[in-house]
Amino acid sequence: MSLKTLSLLAGAVMGLAAATPASAITYVYAASLSGLTENPPNASPGTGVAAVAFDTTTLTVSVTEFFSGLTAPTTASHIHCCAAPPTNASVALAFTGFTTGVTSGIYSNSFTLGSTAFYTMLTGAAAGQAYVNVHTTAFAGGEIEGYLQGPTAVVPEPGTYALMLAGLGAVGFIVRKRQA
Repeated sequence: MSLKTLSLLAGAVMGLAAATPASAITYVYAASLSGLTENPPNASPGTGVAAVAFDTTTLTVSVTEFFSGLTAPTTASHIHCCAAPPTNASVALAFTGFTTGVTSGIYSNSFTLGSTAFYTMLTGAAAGQAYVNVHTTAFAGGEIEGYLQGPTAVVPEPGTYALMLAGLGAVGFIVRKRQA
């Protein structure tokens, strides 16, 4: 290989290494909610799904939850963490603004947490020890729940791509300057 080719290759590797996200990542987890996954299990016909996104740059947890067919009106919903199934765990994130008194609904909200709470919950989700729970008047301990599975997606932040393009542009500039 020529010196020019080695220089280009080294520059490209350095640019890509600089562009790898150190902490600028969003992890997305999903849960399927049912009475059978409650502890203790119940025969509720209710079902639901939840998506929980952890943004490591802003320490934000974004939650979207759909549920229907509950046997009684809702009283609360939240994420519990950190205990292995089927153990019940403490509430880690209460869903503020959650609509109570309904048997079906959609909930969506984002929460900015402190680093300890954020990384404890993310670590619990990664270990399969965090779950989403919907509580009702008939099931005070929870009518439907589901453990977070995933991550279903790992999404690099846009800044990662910008840094990579800047690195590749710098390598191109150096090569062009050497050619001139």
